[in-house]
Amino acid sequence: MRGIFSRRLPSLDQVLVVESGPRELADKFLRHLYEVQASRQVDVVTCYGSAPPAFQPERGICYSIHDLEFAGKRFKLIGRLCQTRYAAVSILCSGTPIMTRWKWLIALRIPAKTLIVNENGDFFFFDWYHWRIARTMVANRMGVYGGLRIDLLGQLLLFPFTLAFLSLYAAAIHLRRALR
Repeated sequence: MRGIFSRRLPSLDQVLVVESGPRELADKFLRHLYEVQASRQVDVVTCYGSAPPAFQPERGICYSIHDLEFAGKRFKLIGRLCQTRYAAVSILCSGTPIMTRWKWLIALRIPAKTLIVNENGDFFFFDWYHWRIARTMVANRMGVYGGLRIDLLGQLLLFPFTLAFLSLYAAAIHLRRALR
């Protein structure tokens, strides 16, 4: 991950797209990259067996995590991806828990600015200056819409006491069994 504290936005000339979610979202974002951003090279890491329909093979490479060359060898694929100088790594965050470890490992290891794409196809760069957008997205995923809910606040305040009570109860039961 690069450029977290930088306001400089890279050109989307060379982009790596980590497809981890609905195919429709990947197609929509790839069409945007080709038509609006005029990206020269777009590589795709996918969880499917084939490339997305909107992918143009003459303008990039499609890596499937299920290929025999990369199956179970994350660092071999990431090493190959690190050899290409990407301007941005696009992570599709659609709310589905597909390839979660893969996409964040790729985002951390590839020396490029991270671009977050949500389920609507909207995107923002993952940096300090877009923290409000990231906070809103995380709040929506957690089910906190608008403001802080009272029941969530109550659960957060009661959690340490609940954990302490359950730990003491388990310790008492195990001590009682040990004394018998």
